[in-house]
Amino acid sequence: MTKKTQGKTQKKSGNVVRQKITRRVRLLFYGGARKIGDNASFKFAAENVRNDYINKFPNDTISFSFTDSAKKIIDAINNQRKGKIASLDLFFHGSKWGLYIYKGSSMNKELLQSDINDKNLNAGLYGGRITGLTGTDDNEEQRNIYDIDFSRFIENAAVIEIHGCESGGELFMINSISKNLSEELRNGYVIGHITKANPNINGTTINKEQDYRHGERAIWKNGEIIKTTTKEKWLDPKDF
Repeated sequence: MTKKTQGKTQKKSGNVVRQKITRRVRLLFYGGARKIGDNASFKFAAENVRNDYINKFPNDTISFSFTDSAKKIIDAINNQRKGKIASLDLFFHGSKWGLYIYKGSSMNKELLQSDINDKNLNAGLYGGRITGLTGTDDNEEQRNIYDIDFSRFIENAAVIEIHGCESGGELFMINSISKNLSEELRNGYVIGHITKANPNINGTTINKEQDYRHGERAIWKNGEIIKTTTKEKWLDPKDF
């Protein structure tokens, strides 16, 4: 009786261990702005995406965190096991060039523009082979997308979504961050807004309902826009 019970317990424990090992990872990062209100909007929007993932993928491991530098994002990605990241969501101010993240930004204190310039606080994430636009305020924790180890993502249908303004657009002559990311993310997709983004989905004025997943978004794959959509909320890769 005892041996039989122990055998069942050991078998169950083994299944639990194997389940943990095979779990996919979903990473969400938000913040980086000068203003407290902007960081709060990013947080509320990120929480709504996280809630969707909890409901849709209850067995996945979800990491949700404020960050004030591209280095922290890339370190978190590169520290994952190979082939485990199913999605990466980035909630920051941005443009076609990249994401604007300021070292020292927080949820309780605003940064002055003069501090960013004088103290070299630009710790953003950029596309292309460039590191920033001017280089006059670059922080040592600034990065470009080629610092990412893309082998950490799952091999098929990984999704990177950038929730900031205009990140899904394309630049003439110079590559954009969404284009560059999609070139590196093998068999995956990159989603970004073509125009300016705002968190007031359906005109909401309720903070907890804020969500950037509306308006026109572009879906990139292998360096090309394969689809644009105005569908709201979560986009299922099966529909791409």
